[in-house]
Amino acid sequence: MPGSSSIGDTVQALRIELREKQDAIRELHNRGLDGLRVSAKLATLVDGIVARLFEAALAELDTSAADELRGQVALVGLGSYGRRQCAPGSDVDLMILHSSRNQEEIAMQLRPMTQGIFDVGLQLGHSVRTAAEAVQLAGSDVVICTSLIDARPLLGNQTIFETFRTSFEKMALRNSKTLCRKFLDTRASERNQYGETVYLLEPHVKRSRGGLRDMNLLRWLGFVQHGISDPDQLHLKGAISKLDYRRWLSVRKFLLRLRNEMHFHAGTSRDMLDRAEQLRVADWFGHSQRPGLLPVEQFMRDYFRHTNHLWQMVRRRDASLQVASRVSRVLDPVLGKNIDGDYRLGLSHLSATSKGLAKLQKDIREVLKLVELSAREDKHLDHRTFSALVLAAPEYPEQVTAEAAEPFYEILANPKTVGEVVRLLHELGFLEKIIPAFRHVRCLLQFNQYHKYTVDEHSLRAVRRAAEFVDRDDALGEAYREIEDKRVLHLALLLHDLGKGFEEDHSVVGKRIAEETTALLGIDDISAEDVVFLVHKHLSMAHLTFRRDTSDLKLLGDFAKEAGSVERLRMLFVLTCADLAAVGPGVLNDWKIEVLADVFARSAKLLHEKGSSVHDSSLEAHRRTIAERLTAEERAEGWFASQIAVLSASYLANRDVEDVVDLLRRFRQLDEGAADVTCEALAETMTLEFTAGVNRGVGRGVFSSMAGALSSKGMQILAASTDVLADDLLMLRYKVTDSMSREETSLDRQQQICRDLVASIDSAEPPRFQQVWGEEEAAAKIQLSALPDEVRIDNGLSADFTIVEVFTFDRKGLLFRLARKLHDLSMIIRHAKIATSLDQVVDVFYLTDREGQKLSDDAKLDELRGELMELIKRE
Repeated sequence: MPGSSSIGDTVQALRIELREKQDAIRELHNRGLDGLRVSAKLATLVDGIVARLFEAALAELDTSAADELRGQVALVGLGSYGRRQCAPGSDVDLMILHSSRNQEEIAMQLRPMTQGIFDVGLQLGHSVRTAAEAVQLAGSDVVICTSLIDARPLLGNQTIFETFRTSFEKMALRNSKTLCRKFLDTRASERNQYGETVYLLEPHVKRSRGGLRDMNLLRWLGFVQHGISDPDQLHLKGAISKLDYRRWLSVRKFLLRLRNEMHFHAGTSRDMLDRAEQLRVADWFGHSQRPGLLPVEQFMRDYFRHTNHLWQMVRRRDASLQVASRVSRVLDPVLGKNIDGDYRLGLSHLSATSKGLAKLQKDIREVLKLVELSAREDKHLDHRTFSALVLAAPEYPEQVTAEAAEPFYEILANPKTVGEVVRLLHELGFLEKIIPAFRHVRCLLQFNQYHKYTVDEHSLRAVRRAAEFVDRDDALGEAYREIEDKRVLHLALLLHDLGKGFEEDHSVVGKRIAEETTALLGIDDISAEDVVFLVHKHLSMAHLTFRRDTSDLKLLGDFAKEAGSVERLRMLFVLTCADLAAVGPGVLNDWKIEVLADVFARSAKLLHEKGSSVHDSSLEAHRRTIAERLTAEERAEGWFASQIAVLSASYLANRDVEDVVDLLRRFRQLDEGAADVTCEALAETMTLEFTAGVNRGVGRGVFSSMAGALSSKGMQILAASTDVLADDLLMLRYKVTDSMSREETSLDRQQQICRDLVASIDSAEPPRFQQVWGEEEAAAKIQLSALPDEVRIDNGLSADFTIVEVFTFDRKGLLFRLARKLHDLSMIIRHAKIATSLDQVVDVFYLTDREGQKLSDDAKLDELRGELMELIKRE
């Protein structure tokens, strides 16, 4: 009998052979060999290794023991290895079937083989079972059952395998309905752990919705229903349609090739398609820059189209397996409602009769009628009707007539159903027949960390989120309910981002799309103009609110004048909130709603009053009221009158008179060069507002010092402003959220931060910024963005200030460093706002020089731009 060294020699030889043959297969992969054939070659390579190690293990036994073992076992490949679809990093799932009474002995005799598979460099998952044990376990364990469906005999006693296979198939077919439900439920649980939408922007190619596991699920369902799992055979049997068969083969080809590439490149199992990998794979697939579309956006659109097709196949198969309850079967014929002989409204589903199906095949007005009925009655379409519509949609003309599309516009009026109607029309494939531009954005990725959904998903969610505002008990809810024609708003939300994916600005392209769509739908001229305006200007309110000084009455007046009516301003306010809400969880918060509502209210007032004179009068009246609350001594003192006269409109707006008086009295007590800071907790918006006064504060870098101190304490700065009052009194305000506290910030913490802000002035010690778990990874992802760093300087928008906008990826202490650089350049920051634009933060500064004048010297402006660009330059 050969010595143990023979196993070692075999393993050593196989380790080299594995590496060389994997390299050769990778070369074929790189030259374009399709994913299924690459996977089959990898499986064949593993087959050879298992066979040689099996023989080497037998060689360790005497001849009679080896012959006996050979007759007692069958080696069986399972899972992806069994179906010959394994990736380079896949585990080798192996079952040792045996007919021996001594399982431990079998395992011990084959231990050189199982250990050898590990030593060669493969990841082995193996089990030792009798045929009866395997079938019994399959009946109680879904994971084992699904792995056995793809069982493939490799070596050993074929009779043992056939005995197992016959028994397993009988068990599966006998328990078909139960197993189908278990497969679907187990897969649903796994799928939900990897994202609630097929359009998740960093998907898991195996486990996310529409991933490889869903393709396997279709195989498993086919096996327990029909006794076959191969898509070719299922198609020949008539178990799947021609369209689904073609889509299945297409998605298999795409996903297997993608997964093979990810594993080959990583040198191990890797299935998470994160942003860095998307960029790399898009390049590897050969995508190149197109006007308006990055290579990665083209690749991910292909990915989402394939996975969406697969996910819809799974959904339809799930629906077809739903069993009506006994109550439904008994009561539906009695309580169900027949509608014009075309449709039947049951207790749980809406279905089309044969007559109705015939209408749905050729008249989109019937489709609209059915979909609206489904949403209104909150009844899902049954499997037969849903599948018929999905298959009918591609046969419809690319663009329907105006007469056929007109009912769609009327459907948009109802907040209770509009979200579900547009979602279902898109899912069925009919929305793009009514709005042709929707075809372009289907599955279109926005390659940034800001948007969490594809363009089509975002647009549909925006409509749904807007309709949900009807139940809000605040200014946003009131504004939505007061909109006279909600069809205009809902259509504008559907269209607002359809201009993305082109070279031109998406708002400009969107304007043309809106003009074409309103003409197609036959909308009256006034409503059409409103839709076009809302689409074209859908970013204007957000940019004004979060990037500009909204106390500038001229700026606010120009914005209101451009809108032209209070109704347009109202719709723009609601549209802006819905757009933010549809970006992703938490993007629209109470603070943003509050400041947007304030801009809407003040803009509407200016428009209603035809100018700013009334506003100016009310502001002066407010100043007089503040002065009247002072004591006689304080009124006689010139200091208070001087300060009240120059308090900014943005500070006085919605400010309680007593609060203003109290603050001025505190500031009056300041010694030369001293500072005082107060903090107000705003429970409605979960924000804090720090207000500071610094005697003789100009030119000391106070703004940057306090910004650094706030950031170092875990405060996220939302907006900030500085005002130089009389007698060189510097007033600063910071609106922040506390990232270190999930609940209200304690009073002790507020007071400590106030003290820290005072201490930061003139401090020689730079702030230390705390690192939060996950921040470095998030920052690294953002840096993958193709958006360039940019510094914009505008000297025309404001009469008094030079406006500087800095676009770059966010990082700890950025505002502090920018403000410190501006201080070093002898600039005075009069106002600042912090906003976001996709993956970038936008820090906006209103500046003057130390004499209070705008920057006019070209050389100085060039120096300013150069210094800031150098500061934000990426490593």
